Amino acid sequence: MKVLGICGSFRDESNTNKLVKKVVDSCGCESELIYLAQTDIKPCTGCAHCMMNDGECIIKDGMQDIYEKLLKADALVFGAPTYFLDVSGAAKCFIDRNMALYYRGIGPDAEIEVLGKRPLAGRPAVAITTVAGGGHERTIETLKLFLDYCHKMKIVAEIAEPVGMNDVHDMPDVMKRAEEAGKRLAAALKK
Repeated sequence: MKVLGICGSFRDESNTNKLVKKVVDSCGCESELIYLAQTDIKPCTGCAHCMMNDGECIIKDGMQDIYEKLLKADALVFGAPTYFLDVSGAAKCFIDRNMALYYRGIGPDAEIEVLGKRPLAGRPAVAITTVAGGGHERTIETLKLFLDYCHKMKIVAEIAEPVGMNDVHDMPDVMKRAEEAGKRLAAALKK
């Protein structure tokens, strides 16, 4: 079983990315972390090329490799920090560019035919966000909409933590919740 962790912060050692890593490590499965800050992902232009060309995205950048990794992953852990009351720009570009996956002819049909198929449907997922102040409620909703409503994945855990200016490594309760989320993900993969 392979778990793919998406670290959506622009800072490699951010609290969000640390929690993604903790969840993935606690799962005990083969895993890979993708740091969006280190990956060239341009914004979706809404051109609909992917809809008309079997899911081929016309934008040739770092998403091309990520598409294949998403399709091969058995589970997904997606973390995005809360910036101005929602996901980071890197996370939003990643979310938008996932549309190309829906037109590759893989998975169950979406509710409306024009919306393609859902190749990640039924796979377990964990959503993670952190914030210094507030707004994490909106961010976790965005992540849940992406994972559950858009991809039809099964969210087995969600972590939405207001951590202030602290380091999550110094917050044992938060790290424990991340560890428990990883264990829930591992259990879901065994079903």
